[in-house]
Amino acid sequence: MKYITIGNCIIHSTAQICSGAVIGKPYRKFQDGTQEKMLKTKISKDVYIGYYTIIGTGSNISKGSIIDDNCIIESRVSIGEETLIIYKAQICNDVKIGKNCVIGGMIGERTAIGYGCRIFGKIVHCQLDPSLPWDNDESMEHSAIIKDNAFIGFNSIIIGDITIGRKAYVCAGTIVTKSVPDKHVAFGINQMVHYSKWKGSLRKSPFFEDNNE
Repeated sequence: MKYITIGNCIIHSTAQICSGAVIGKPYRKFQDGTQEKMLKTKISKDVYIGYYTIIGTGSNISKGSIIDDNCIIESRVSIGEETLIIYKAQICNDVKIGKNCVIGGMIGERTAIGYGCRIFGKIVHCQLDPSLPWDNDESMEHSAIIKDNAFIGFNSIIIGDITIGRKAYVCAGTIVTKSVPDKHVAFGINQMVHYSKWKGSLRKSPFFEDNNE
């Protein structure tokens, strides 16, 4: 099987693209009236792109990934193999996502996500100086790093230049502005405890076992 080139889009012949999907879309027009240049957008083998999903210019969707209906993948996003994007997720510019992830939330620009993560919350910037023009390069802030096999629950918010450690578990509804160490449970507002000290049944979850890679 071979790739098919349509304009700036390179699409493998085994990829399935549903009606209403847009492939290779440039990001929104900038406030100064310009728009980013078109880049090569690649859809690899056995990828599924759902109905009315948007894939931005310069993005790369790797083999076997599924982008479900009505999701938004902005520009220059890299999505690893066998990753699932669901629940109308929005993946912002320049995000890098590893293999075998499940993403169902909002991922802010330039976030780096490792292997095997499941993310259903929001990852956002601090916005330390909201007086700066939105498109100004000076308004860019460092982004979060999510390490391998981390879990981020529904309606949780990860804010700023922090790291969520390997096999860290962020409970649903948690607000996090500080880094979470490996194998720690985050809950409430910046409360953290090693999983072995957690009082509930989560402490016995095979999620934290190193032989569960």
